[in-house]
Amino acid sequence: MYRPFSKSELKEKRKEYEKLYDKRHLLVQMDKTMDWNYVYSLLQPFYSKDKGRPSLDPLMLVKILIIQYVEGFRSVRFTCKQIEQHITYRWFLGLSMSDSVPCHSSVSKFLRHRVDPKVWETLFEYVLLQIKKEGFLSPETWAADETELKANANKRKRVKVIRKEIETEDEHVLQLLNKKRLQYGKKPLAPKPPKEVKKEVICSTTDPDAGLSVKHDPRGLFAFHDHRIVDTLHNFILDAHVTSANVPGHRVLMERIDRVRQRIGYTPKEIVLDAGYYNARLGRALEEKKIDAYVSYRRFHRKEHPKCRSSRFRLVKEDVYVCPCGVEFIYSTSTRAGYHEYKPRVKGSCAGCPAANDKGDRVLRVSVHQEYYQKLKERRLSKRGKVLRLVRPATIERSFAESKELHGLRFARYRGVPYVQIQVWITAMIQNLKKWIKLRSLQLHGIDLSYHK
Repeated sequence: MYRPFSKSELKEKRKEYEKLYDKRHLLVQMDKTMDWNYVYSLLQPFYSKDKGRPSLDPLMLVKILIIQYVEGFRSVRFTCKQIEQHITYRWFLGLSMSDSVPCHSSVSKFLRHRVDPKVWETLFEYVLLQIKKEGFLSPETWAADETELKANANKRKRVKVIRKEIETEDEHVLQLLNKKRLQYGKKPLAPKPPKEVKKEVICSTTDPDAGLSVKHDPRGLFAFHDHRIVDTLHNFILDAHVTSANVPGHRVLMERIDRVRQRIGYTPKEIVLDAGYYNARLGRALEEKKIDAYVSYRRFHRKEHPKCRSSRFRLVKEDVYVCPCGVEFIYSTSTRAGYHEYKPRVKGSCAGCPAANDKGDRVLRVSVHQEYYQKLKERRLSKRGKVLRLVRPATIERSFAESKELHGLRFARYRGVPYVQIQVWITAMIQNLKKWIKLRSLQLHGIDLSYHK
């Protein structure tokens, strides 16, 4: 049965600590900033009004989780032990000197079974909208990246699973290939029907949702990815999405930008990205939404001679390239892999060239998305691109560092994507609250750091 604390009851219990609790503590500032009535309205539907025994105050259970994530404690059990002996924590929860701390299992069951996981996303969005109302968000520049969270799973307990997937051909790529082929009188490529393929995937027997990552361990460990978007004005977190570790960021970025637009009503003018987002399809999608992307350069490992790299070829006129040795390359064909192939105008021109390595004439392959790669390069080398190169480490990377060092996000406390997502939502909400409290305190001293055009 739903039974919250009344305001008078809470005030009465806090009187005992009037001269004992730390008034400058972050939790005390959060208590003044948050609208706890809104939190009550979110939790009330999950409790019966007139059946069962009177419940613990649900807001107290939420506050226990907030204490855990603010301090970066490793478990709910350890958090409850700290609350027993910390006066400021007891003041924050509204526990008198004689009241016992709720059992850690009650908090865990509240998190995993009582409340819908979507409540935590709603709470995160509520805090973000309050920050937007006060003008601390900017529509100018965003930054996006992903980080790895080690899963709560033994890396040695693994099994190979055969998964069936449907492979479909990219229609846009096929159109670009056939356009070039028809231009030179070649037969267009016929579209391939969807094909079912079998892939062998290594899965964890402990947490099947986790993916195998070899980023930090050559033998592989199971992990999740936290895909995050931040506002570069004050580093507020706009979105934090959890996936398996084998899902790259460029696949989910457009979906997450659309989700942020649904929350706050706009998309950015420009976005700063890591080298892992150097992808032509992503570049095309961002261009269609009129978002300027500044992507770090990605080095591709190609078996090319240092004096005859593809990047050193010059386009002298339409479909005519010149290699570093002065040999002209003209269009030959377009392959289904998504490349236009260029070969020397005169067969055998590469004979005797030290870069050819006696393997015959060189074949230059140019991506059908070369137009978008060229735009990304021009932006990266522009003055604005060089400035924003310094912005990303100070915003998105700092946000991840704060999450891991101060709030325990280096490891997943739970198993399964939905519960790891709860951990990420609560951490992101607390990071936003900390910055919001600081900016509001500066306003009281006459320093206004809100967004102005």
